[in-house]
Amino acid sequence: MATSDLIDASLALDAVDLCDREGVRESLAACLVKSHAHRDAYDLLFDLYFGPGTPGTDPALSLLKDEELRDFLLRSLHHGNRQMVRQIAGELIERHAKIVPGRAVAGTIYIMRTQRAVRAEELPADLLRLEELSPHDGVGRMALRAAEARADRAALDFERILQSEVRRRLVEDRGADAVAATLRNPLPEDTGFLTASGEVIDRMEGVLEPLGRALGFALATKQRAHAPRYLDIRATIRRSISTGGAPVELRFRASRPPKPKLVVLADISGSVASFAAFALQLTYALRSHFSSVRSFVFVDGLSEVTDLVSTASTIVETTRRINDERRGYGPEGHSDYGNALRLFAEDRLSTVDARTTVLILGDARNNYRDPRLDALDAIRQRAASVYFLNPEAKGLWNEGDSVADEYAEHCTGAFECRTIRELERFVSALA
Repeated sequence: MATSDLIDASLALDAVDLCDREGVRESLAACLVKSHAHRDAYDLLFDLYFGPGTPGTDPALSLLKDEELRDFLLRSLHHGNRQMVRQIAGELIERHAKIVPGRAVAGTIYIMRTQRAVRAEELPADLLRLEELSPHDGVGRMALRAAEARADRAALDFERILQSEVRRRLVEDRGADAVAATLRNPLPEDTGFLTASGEVIDRMEGVLEPLGRALGFALATKQRAHAPRYLDIRATIRRSISTGGAPVELRFRASRPPKPKLVVLADISGSVASFAAFALQLTYALRSHFSSVRSFVFVDGLSEVTDLVSTASTIVETTRRINDERRGYGPEGHSDYGNALRLFAEDRLSTVDARTTVLILGDARNNYRDPRLDALDAIRQRAASVYFLNPEAKGLWNEGDSVADEYAEHCTGAFECRTIRELERFVSALA
């Protein structure tokens, strides 16, 4: 974090009311948070070190039965009474979370117990019923969608208040530093693809779009640097006038290489399921930054999915159709890189030419089958470059059924690509 950011943050604190906790939170966020992807981590730290304080508790809440308390929660959420929602959350935690003092946990189990007791998954539907809107009463579709959005926001707000209240109690019990140590979650760009949840992979979509643009620019720049240069005779002669007619300084025509093409081969087998989701998202992000993008998926077979990637409105729809149609699967359904490369070299090599960069995305675990290096060589000889992006740590390459090192020797480059940050390093290495 730059010194100027800290100076800006201190100036912002001078300008806001320090008793206004949300105002302080937003002011510091505006100065210190540089990426939307880091906002959740910032909010977590803010709640830990600038806790909301102990809320006052209405003794009457303890007299209500569970269902009455839930009804009261719904009405408080419906009317946007955050203060009362926080008190109700505190009462629910008292009854159902079963917090054990001194235990070094992140509090997730306490949150889950409370959510289960209050049937949190049903809150949006119940809140929507309180709106008493029905298309049969002439209510328009837009009004219904707006009501659904309000209900979803209110339920999410309750979830955040619940998390905040559990964390406050943990901080009171063990201190902020101890709780922070158990809550240490990696930032999105440091989350490993192989272990990331589907939700985290989905949130990477916003990061991949600019990264796809940067990758397209880097490959175009690389091709421009290697494009042949042609002497501009007329400009050279004009320049030679200043040296008495001697062509001391040669002039060349501006290089205008055609835009690069891209072919993506993505492993979508179960062993790299999370990485496969990322690979498809990356393919989706790259499609608009190259003159041509051909996308293929494989397990032990090979299928082209360019049509799905280009026509589907979202990556979710693309993934669903690939899974439903079992694209990339052969007769056995277990990873076979050798067979996939052989199929590509035999049937799809015409999609590769001297302008094409080939990206192979996968862990190179071949189930002890023939890796068909000859097929990879055929692709390498025809393409401008072939890069292998592997989601496994380099220390695991070539262990067990991995043939990562063998493939690396036959590629332009092979890179460990376990996180967004490592993907950024790969793009930087190309530039």
